[in-house]
Order: sequence, then C-alpha cells, then structure tokens
Amino acid sequence: CPKMNQTDLEKCHVQCQEPKCNMFCPKNTVCKDNTTLACPKCTTRCEEPQCNFVCNHNVDVCKTVCPEPVCTFDCGKTECPHPKCTMACETPPECSSKPTPPPVKNDEFVVGTATAGVGQAHWVPAPWAACSTTCGTGTQTRPVHCSTKHDEDCGEHPKPATAQACSDYEACQWVPGAWGNCSARCGPGEQTRAVACAGDKCLAARPATTQPCVGTHPECTQCAAVAYGGPNFDGWSLEFKEGEYTVSDMEVMGARCDDISSLKVVGLYCQTTVYEFGDFNRQHKGWEATFGRGAYDRMGLVHGGAKDNDISSLKVHRHASQGADQSGEGSGAGRTGDQTPRSGAAAAGALAALLLARLV
Repeated sequence: CPKMNQTDLEKCHVQCQEPKCNMFCPKNTVCKDNTTLACPKCTTRCEEPQCNFVCNHNVDVCKTVCPEPVCTFDCGKTECPHPKCTMACETPPECSSKPTPPPVKNDEFVVGTATAGVGQAHWVPAPWAACSTTCGTGTQTRPVHCSTKHDEDCGEHPKPATAQACSDYEACQWVPGAWGNCSARCGPGEQTRAVACAGDKCLAARPATTQPCVGTHPECTQCAAVAYGGPNFDGWSLEFKEGEYTVSDMEVMGARCDDISSLKVVGLYCQTTVYEFGDFNRQHKGWEATFGRGAYDRMGLVHGGAKDNDISSLKVHRHASQGADQSGEGSGAGRTGDQTPRSGAAAAGALAALLLARLV
C-alpha cells in the first residue's frame, strides 16, 4: 500500500491547460442580428484539455480526470467554460482504505473562456485497404470519419465511398496441359499442348504451346516380309528379316519360290524387292518389283510387277527417304489394309483439328 498520509496528498494539485475549441457552422450562413434565435445552427467542439497531476510524491493510485467541456454558442461568440478537472484515487486490492483527495482549489483551473475559431467540418477518408483478391476482380474498403469525430457534423456533405471495385493479377498463374502425341510417327515432328490462365489475366509470359519431338512408333524400326503360299495370305508362310535372299537361301528356309502367291511388308520404312531369277537378275535379265509397307494378295503382286508368282529371290531393305514420314510403298490393285501413313497435308489438317478441339 502507498506510504502516504492525507497531509501529503493535500499538497498535490491539478493543473489544466486551456482547451482548444472550434465552431462548425453550415456553409454560407451568417447572423442577422444579435439574438440567439436568429443564429444559424452552429456546433462547437472542444478537445479534451490536457491536465497534469502535480505532486511532490509518487502517487500511483491517483489520476487526473478532465472531461470534454461543453461550450455554448451565442451569436457572435462562443463561451467555453474552464475545464472541470478532478483527482480520482483508487484503492489497491490489498489495502482496506483509500486516500481522500482534497477539495479542488480555485487556482488549480484555467479561469476564463476560450474563443472558438470558425471551422468547416469535412470527411476524412483513410487509405484504401488491399484488394480482397490477388487474382481477378474484388473489393477494397476504407474507413471514413468526420473531422470533428462526430459524423453528424458532416451531414451536409456527401460521404466518400467506403468500398470500391479493384483488380489484382499478381497471383494469376498459367496452367499448362499435358503434351499431345508427336505429329510424326517416325522422325522429327511437333507436339502441342493447351495453356490456360487460372484467372482473368496472367501477367507472366505464356509458356510454350509447341515443342519439337521425335516419333518413335514401333513401325519406325520394324522391317520384314512375310511370304505366303496361298493367294490370300493363306497356305504356308515364311518371314524374311532385313537382308538379301537368293533362290538357294529361300529353299533352305523352306520357301517354294514358284508358289509365292501373296506378300506382306511390315515396317513404315521397309521395302521388299522381288526378282524373277534367283541371283537378283544378275546373270539373266528379268522383271523386278518393289513393294512398300502393306499387304498384297495375288492380284496385288501382279499389278505391282511380280509376274506368274515366280519370285526366285528377294531383298528386304529400308528405303532411302526414311527421314520423311512416307511409306514408299508400291502401288497396285489387290493391296489390302489401310496402313498408309498420312501425307504432309493430311497430318497438318489433323493437327489443326486437334488444336481447334482443345481451344473449344
């Protein structure tokens, strides 16, 4: 408890400064005479006066209480009375009694009145807060108060907006899709993907929607020929890998050279050249025919240049234009199956259709 008696407390006093007051009147209004009834409806606002509790001792349990003075307006002048400041003392929880402050003395107040200056109440808006979103359109708010701290004093003026629309795109991100298939089944090509903005607008650079690729279809590396004894891929069959096969080689493998009636060539870049004589026509002049990837029945072989089913030797090889997406296959009626690769125009058209579908 404070070590202080009543005599010590009576030596303390309160000192208050003169209050600062302003008079707020409607705009463009004047007093017509000196009567109160004819005066405009003005409002006087006074700040709470600054008061100090002066004491030679450390009195933690006492404080100065100075309420805002009430001013009156009489046309022509404003009367603001001296502030009514008092001491308020509290009793600590462990004390049974509290000191009683002495009566307020006359010399402890600012005696007289304060003259109020004529002012104009106005709205004071605070800065706008951050936008409610960081990707797209949102709302931002701000507090707005009257300069007198009493909103009714600013009633004659429109209150500034406390909310407005805003936009922020800093957090908007691009979302790329998965890469599509390579445009080329074999060799160099291009693949595409969809890239969308996850918001109204993305500020960063858009990621690439195309990139080079290399087609790796299984047929890119395959190359073989299958000969059949029947005219429609029936009867006996024998597979020939890449290489050259004379009549002797074919007979050792079990092929009946004068009975090859249909043929399949497997591999995108694979070709099979067949010869009339068993030494690739080196010693004898005879017909030869080259067939690209596909299936050729008896009539297909005939139209392709293989006569009388008399295939005596053959070569299975890759054609020189392997870098392009072309089959290099032979032509002729009787070739079955739609295994022809797309032409350049057809591939471009398919890619354009794919891109359009993704955009939609």
